[in-house]
Formats: sequence, structure tokens, C-alpha cells
Amino acid sequence: MFILIEGMPPDVMAIEASGEVTHEDYRDTLIPQAEAMIAKGPAKMIYIIGKDFKGFKLGAMWDDTVFGIKHWHDFSHVAVVADQAWLRTMITIFKPFVHGELRLFSLSELPAAKDWITQAKRTGA
Repeated sequence: MFILIEGMPPDVMAIEASGEVTHEDYRDTLIPQAEAMIAKGPAKMIYIIGKDFKGFKLGAMWDDTVFGIKHWHDFSHVAVVADQAWLRTMITIFKPFVHGELRLFSLSELPAAKDWITQAKRTGA
């Protein structure tokens, strides 16, 4: 499931993946929230993968791919906060293909990730 995190600036989408993420989580939570924010201009995202994250259902993996392609240029900065080695490896592999600036943080660095994403300027870090 996705949990929206409150208290961030209006140009920062903050979301945490917990348990198992499904197609419905994308359809009902992430996509509407992100598209509403993107409609106002380039956005920034902090994406936290919680300790209890179990993975993505197949439909959610497809949704993530389609969403990423559709919104290729819409996020100026993305902070991914995760401890799962496999996920950190995947993010590192795909980092060169991300349009905006992407930084990877561990869960223990969550405060630093929040500081970075809130202070990042749309034209640079």
C-alpha cells in the first residue's frame, strides 16, 4: 500500500510504500496525487520504501513503468529512501535514465532526504 506523508512543501510529493503495493494503490493513490501535483508544474518526490515493504504485484510493476514513461520530465528531483539491497541496486542501474536529479538514501538518512528534497531548487540541487 501507499501512505501519503503530510507536512511537506506543496511541490513535494511524499509517499511511503508499505506491505505489498498493488495496481489499486497506483490507480487510487499515487497516480491521482502525482498528476494533480504535476498539473501545477514540475514536482519533486520523496519515495520511502518502508522496512515492512514486501514487493510489487505484477500490475503495480506495470503501472510504475507506464507512469515513469508518461511523466519522464515531470519530476525535477527524486529522493528514494530504502534499505533493501535489491531495490537500491535497481535504482542505481536506472539512475542514468532518470530525467531529473535522483538521490538514494538509506532509511537511517530519512531526515537528510527530507532536507535535500525540500531545499532542492527546480533548476538544480
